[in-house]
Amino acid sequence: MSDPLSTVLGVELLGGARSIPALFLSCVDREPSRVAFTVPADQGFAELPTEGAPGAPEGWRHLRLVDSLQNIAGLAVRLRTLGVRKGTPVAILAETSSAWAALDLATLSLGGVVVGIYPTLPAAEVAWQLRHCKAQVLVVEDEAQHRRMAPHLEGLDELRHVLSMKPGAEVPVLAPAMPDEAMLREQIQALGPQDRAAIVYTSGTTGESKGVVLDHGHFLANIAATALAEPVAPGTRSIVFLPLAHSLQRFALYRGLLEEASGWFSPSIEALPQVLAASRPQLLVTVPRMLEKIKARAEARAAAAGTVPAALLRWAVAVGTAAFRLEQAGQDLPRRLRLQRALAHRLVARRVKAGLGGSLEKVVSGGAALSVEVGEWFEAMGIVVCEGWGLTETCAPATLCTTEHRRLGTVGRALPGVELRIAEDGEVMVRGPGVFDGYLDAPQANAESFVEDERGRWFLTGDQGSLDADGYLRITGRKKAIIVTSSGKNIAPAPIEKALEGDLIEQAVVLGDERPYLVALLRMDEENVAARGLSTRQAREAIGARVEAVNAGLPRFAQVKRWELLPEPLSIETGELTATLKIRRQVVARRHAGTIASLYERTET
Repeated sequence: MSDPLSTVLGVELLGGARSIPALFLSCVDREPSRVAFTVPADQGFAELPTEGAPGAPEGWRHLRLVDSLQNIAGLAVRLRTLGVRKGTPVAILAETSSAWAALDLATLSLGGVVVGIYPTLPAAEVAWQLRHCKAQVLVVEDEAQHRRMAPHLEGLDELRHVLSMKPGAEVPVLAPAMPDEAMLREQIQALGPQDRAAIVYTSGTTGESKGVVLDHGHFLANIAATALAEPVAPGTRSIVFLPLAHSLQRFALYRGLLEEASGWFSPSIEALPQVLAASRPQLLVTVPRMLEKIKARAEARAAAAGTVPAALLRWAVAVGTAAFRLEQAGQDLPRRLRLQRALAHRLVARRVKAGLGGSLEKVVSGGAALSVEVGEWFEAMGIVVCEGWGLTETCAPATLCTTEHRRLGTVGRALPGVELRIAEDGEVMVRGPGVFDGYLDAPQANAESFVEDERGRWFLTGDQGSLDADGYLRITGRKKAIIVTSSGKNIAPAPIEKALEGDLIEQAVVLGDERPYLVALLRMDEENVAARGLSTRQAREAIGARVEAVNAGLPRFAQVKRWELLPEPLSIETGELTATLKIRRQVVARRHAGTIASLYERTET
């Protein structure tokens, strides 16, 4: 962390905090009784008895900062007895929970390095990551997770301890010891921004995953930069539900400490509707897939209610979208449109927002590209959409659309202190205090991933994109995911897939490497089809019409000439999706080789 910006921002916005645990301690010292997190009453592992705060809804617990401090201090004592010191890799293989967050902060407080691992990964891949990072401690969710992993843990010479978050007979439970707050503060005082905080493994969409090494300073720089770009009001309610193994959710969690946000932990993705109702969030940090599902379910409910509600929703979206586009263009709304939007809000948008808790004001989307159609749908419902862009290697966001400056179809402008550049071949290059220094034990990958010039060291992101005159970044796809047809045309599939998805199409994969034209594998949104009462023939006709509509806006060489429906959704379990729901194209092509071949037979035989 040689860039002085991180130090300046840290002094001004972070109260002088030099590490993530120091940021947490400053919050505790400032307002110990403030509710930091709200968790399901039965969520977590064996915790110390804590007073908590009154007023939580039935089935929930409010955790004050001082409650969290006691549990973190107790966990830190326990981890020290297991040999965790500065630089010790501690792997966490568990679902998102307050227990995960507490273990993370306890490990970081000792100078340990947290290695978050997606619990949905195949056991062999988990074992590879454990071996690669030389994990000394592994904490699993429960005994079921341990039984899945046990055959793969043999031969991991560095692994000394395996514990469970939840009690059981087979694996020792990780329970806090008697807290030693003085020891905790002494350990935190010794940490600095250049100390290693995390190893986060990339999703491996185009090859073997790599371990991204992130320091405390990388996180602090991004926390401060996003706080400058888009402040969050104290007490803002949000939901913690994305994987904590990913840097985006952990960054969001740490950012919440800075501005006194109130985080509600969802016990699962499936429980999100119930958590929305209980927490009534004002802010939702999420990924495009979740926003697509919210939109599809709202449309399905309207369709199931009858033709009038469905038509009313479509009208409200059209009115809200027209108003949003005019406002974005800096134009005044005609009186009729203002009246129509007010009516649409009263009749439709208010009810849609009620289904999201009733208080949602803004969504921040990251992790993948968000289609303009989905973004405009939420804007039409009166919910601000701020899209950002970053990678594991940039420690979450490097760009961000803000409430005051946002353009759908772009991922915003560079955060304070971040510089962007587009290479001659269209690859996005980035430098800044949040950008990592290199991959773990990967000299060749590091040599290929950075270039230097008179301005410094630039990371080659692998993303293709462009910058407009105002500095807004538009991502067009991954460099290695570019399709090269047999006629030599270079085509980015991601924008076409995003355009196809929506309405009755839940998932889309566009293929065509070394072929004469593009084809698509499409997964039908069966819930939406059923809600509309459509037959299979009618659904196929509607899907075909959407494909043709998308094709109409594309050059001939980039049009999808043929398509077929997938019998099952793409999933993490089949290996077709990464843990962050990105497409593994090689796996999809291999699993569906017969279907793909049939789409070309009439031309190539």
